[in-house]
Amino acid sequence: MILISTILNVSDNSGGRLAKCIHIYKKKKCGTIGDMILVSIKTYNTKKKIKKGEMYLSLIIRVKNFFFYNNSYIKFEDNAIILLNKKILPIGTRLFGVSLRNIRLINRKVYLMLPYIL
Repeated sequence: MILISTILNVSDNSGGRLAKCIHIYKKKKCGTIGDMILVSIKTYNTKKKIKKGEMYLSLIIRVKNFFFYNNSYIKFEDNAIILLNKKILPIGTRLFGVSLRNIRLINRKVYLMLPYIL
């Protein structure tokens, strides 16, 4: 469950480290795996193009609370996102950590970026 003002880990090599949720799309109160959110960058890597305070679209790939998938409950250790540009393509080229297979079905443009499948 991702609420507004939740701090999230950025799980790709785009340059961001931590981000804060500003808005959840599709008129939901809380976001789950596969939802699009608007985030503001809080900490970043200095060698990349991303700066502190910039806003980006992002896709949720991991949540801390229980998630029902394939008739079982799955729980991850952290809340993680992937940063996207305005064309809804990933900014980074690599994904760190595990992710679910159903993210492929939700967002086809992220399909080639997901090498690790649970």
